[in-house]
Amino acid sequence: MKFHIIDLIVVFVYLAFVIAVALVAGARKRQFRNDAKEQYLAGKSLSFWESICSIIATETSALTFLGIPAIAIGGNFSFIQIYIGAIFGRLFIAKKFLPYLYDKELTAYSSLSSGASQKVMASVFVISKLLSVGVRLYSGSILIAIFFGLSPYTAIVITLALTFIYTLFGGLKAVVRTDMVQMGLFITGGIVAHYMIPQIAGDSWSHLMSGAISAGKTSIQIGSSAWGYVIGMIAGFLFDIATHGTDQDFMQRLLAGKNLKSAQKAIFFSSFASIATGLLFLGVGALLWSYSQTTPFPAGLKADQVFAHFITEYFPVGLKGLMLAGILAATMSTVDSTINAICSCLHSDIFINRKKSLQFYLKRDTFFASLMLLIVAIIASSSNGVLRLGLTIQSWTAGPMLAFFIGHLFLKMKPNLISSLSTLIFGLLGVAINTLVLEWSWHWNTYWGVALGLIAMLATRRINRS
Repeated sequence: MKFHIIDLIVVFVYLAFVIAVALVAGARKRQFRNDAKEQYLAGKSLSFWESICSIIATETSALTFLGIPAIAIGGNFSFIQIYIGAIFGRLFIAKKFLPYLYDKELTAYSSLSSGASQKVMASVFVISKLLSVGVRLYSGSILIAIFFGLSPYTAIVITLALTFIYTLFGGLKAVVRTDMVQMGLFITGGIVAHYMIPQIAGDSWSHLMSGAISAGKTSIQIGSSAWGYVIGMIAGFLFDIATHGTDQDFMQRLLAGKNLKSAQKAIFFSSFASIATGLLFLGVGALLWSYSQTTPFPAGLKADQVFAHFITEYFPVGLKGLMLAGILAATMSTVDSTINAICSCLHSDIFINRKKSLQFYLKRDTFFASLMLLIVAIIASSSNGVLRLGLTIQSWTAGPMLAFFIGHLFLKMKPNLISSLSTLIFGLLGVAINTLVLEWSWHWNTYWGVALGLIAMLATRRINRS
């Protein structure tokens, strides 16, 4: 076992504090037990800071904590191009999407359409989120299992059970307030890593980073062509609109803002917070790479295992517990957002016109979302195929979803079941062509998905008119 009693105390204090924050935040919601807006939009009460912190916490998972350093270890800082493109993507969302979607319905999909097409789009979101976040739940549980000498399955169940409790009883307000705590914790973990790695290496931060800079580890270049910059940033622009503009997980935080202006500011300025977070953890990877040049890591250790190995082997008592709490925070902040967003879609988009009270269905929906995440996480722990699918599925579904929104918002198309299904099928076909036939970078998935999805929408409109 890799932990000390002090590490355990640190983790348990964190968990107790998170649950206390959730219970306090959920007190107001309990006064409006059957109010769907209170449960899923926090009664339109989110401030600018609550929205922006929750956005960052939602997009940050254990894959950020452990995976982004691996990108710098195995490559360079080129991943930051995606974040730069996201600045313009989120500005587009603020100016073009939010004025239409804000203050209309509980979800982005019910604001755009009704009937069968609404169910199709909401179902695509639910399926893609279950797969992608189920995988992230598994990845975040790995280090927890190592620390406490548990099986991965036990670690997954414990993490999910804790998240289930405060998500169910606190609603979106509790999710957002705990996200703020969790964001602060994993950012603190990244800063602590920048301090501890040089201390353990017996070297200065500046010298380790200089070595990484000299080796090209901090370069943001993709390949040798200048087109790499253009492709990376445009891909970030499109992909970010598709994820943050059409994904209920993120849109929920914006639709719950106190007013439109506050929501617009939150989504735009969150792009700069995302860049800062990305650079923080890419910097961790650069420091680890420099450290490995004089003290090699064990043979066979994969890049995405290096930071976890370093924490468990070299971090001192107490700080080791803090880093574990940071990974747990990153995992829980992603899972809680997903559970709440899926429940809002089940209630508002998929099972429309329910006859009984919100509280009657709330427990069922929350349990269903949690159970599905558990199943995906367990399968991912023993199947590389599901693991790969979970990590890439958002780049597959982002294009078709964005095509649907563009068609409705800007081309003024009235979607129906046929147009929605054709948009989805042809968008996925475009991604399949890019991935399986052309074998281009995943950056192109959104391009192909949007292009063929829009072609399908235009074709079905033309057929309907003829």
